[in-house]
Amino acid sequence: MITEKELEIMDQLDALNKKVMETTEYKHYCKYRELLDTDPVASDLIDRFTKMKEAFEEVQRFGKYHPDFSTKRREINQFKKELDMNPVIMEYRRAEYQIQSLLDEILYHVSIGVSSNVNVVSSNPFFSVGGESGCSTGGSCGCQTAI
Repeated sequence: MITEKELEIMDQLDALNKKVMETTEYKHYCKYRELLDTDPVASDLIDRFTKMKEAFEEVQRFGKYHPDFSTKRREINQFKKELDMNPVIMEYRRAEYQIQSLLDEILYHVSIGVSSNVNVVSSNPFFSVGGESGCSTGGSCGCQTAI
């Protein structure tokens, strides 16, 4: 059962979402996502890379023992470089990184506001502060304790 306090928090989250959607980072992300979806060159590159990746995964199952392993790996790495150098894809990735950084920062500040012991999962090392311990597996899962 949802309490009145939980509803209030949800309303505040909706307000925060609207604020995020007003940011330059969000607008750039939407613009470049639309460009990525409509640009025929970028779409073709992504489709070709996906097919190459699927073919390489079949070869990769056998590793270096497969006769085409080195050739296929070299081909996919070269094509990945071509994909990464496409201006639309490059700008999309930049916009994606910027919106992710903003969301990481928001999550970090909300987490710290709750407790300095809350685990913050972030790809940004600035916001991933604390121990290197994993979750329940005893391994390194990527969770960090914010301090």
